Amino acid sequence: MQTLVWSHNISMENLESFSAALQRLLQSNARGYILNLEKVAFINSRALGIIANAVKEAENMRKELVISNIQSSIKKIFKIVCFYSIVRVFPNELAARKYFAEKNVVVN
Repeated sequence: MQTLVWSHNISMENLESFSAALQRLLQSNARGYILNLEKVAFINSRALGIIANAVKEAENMRKELVISNIQSSIKKIFKIVCFYSIVRVFPNELAARKYFAEKNVVVN
């Protein structure tokens, strides 16, 4: 399992670096991925698309990408766009790691 902790709001200014970081995460040999968004208070629609594509890409590789530690502002956005229907979201990274442990995904 690999974790990406993103510590900036996601907007046009850093969208490319966010996308590149997510792609590097997916290229690792892990079978489970955690995107930790604990320090992110804003995310734009293009970033949502990048995450959705990464979730689908992981599924195509028979892997899984989950999200942890989202702030209330991100929860509202996820609810409005029904993002919970395409990705699992956990209250914290420990809960996400426990989820993968129960699925027998190796924890790094």
